[in-house]
Amino acid sequence: MKLNKNYIASIVVLILQLIIVLILGYSLPQDAKLPVHWNIRGQIDSYASRNMAIIPFWLFNLGLFLLLMFSGKLSPVHRQNKERYEASIPPLAFGLVLFFAIFHVYILLLGKYPRWQEQTQFIFVLMGLLFIFLGNLLPRIPRNYIAGIKVPWTLYSDTIWRKTSRLGGYCFVFLGLLMLVKGLLNITAMWMNFLLLAVLVIVVFVPIIYAFILFKSNKEE
Repeated sequence: MKLNKNYIASIVVLILQLIIVLILGYSLPQDAKLPVHWNIRGQIDSYASRNMAIIPFWLFNLGLFLLLMFSGKLSPVHRQNKERYEASIPPLAFGLVLFFAIFHVYILLLGKYPRWQEQTQFIFVLMGLLFIFLGNLLPRIPRNYIAGIKVPWTLYSDTIWRKTSRLGGYCFVFLGLLMLVKGLLNITAMWMNFLLLAVLVIVVFVPIIYAFILFKSNKEE
């Protein structure tokens, strides 16, 4: 298989990630506890050991990259939208690989400098940028079985997929902007947490409901 040159940037990020985390990770104490999850209030609620946070986290990123790179061979409808698929999946792979690489290095830095764990703004800024990126890319991804809003009704037709992806893109961008505001302005008020949770629920369910409505309308016609 000839390597698509559009994946080279992702491979470079993976290599740099591995070099950095090996140097940084094994400089930490054996009993170091590294934060890996934050709740809606920005509080750390889950930790990983040093060994679990070095190679396994990198292997996860590598596995995600390989899944996306070979997704064309795994998706039965790939040939129907080959050009759009090959134009949208490499940027998606790069964005996700870069996000998880930055996140990986970040949690190792939190283990090296525990006082940084009191500052939660960065994780919301990082998540916000990810959702904005995904929201802009989502409408460009053609119907497939690997990436996107994959429910039976969107997979039924290209039209439903396209319309649902467009709505989902708007929802993702709005959620990302909200996270960005929360992180940059360091808003810790309870109303912001409730608003963020409400928008998250909307992002998850509204596009799916919309896809079902489109499907029913299409069947009735």
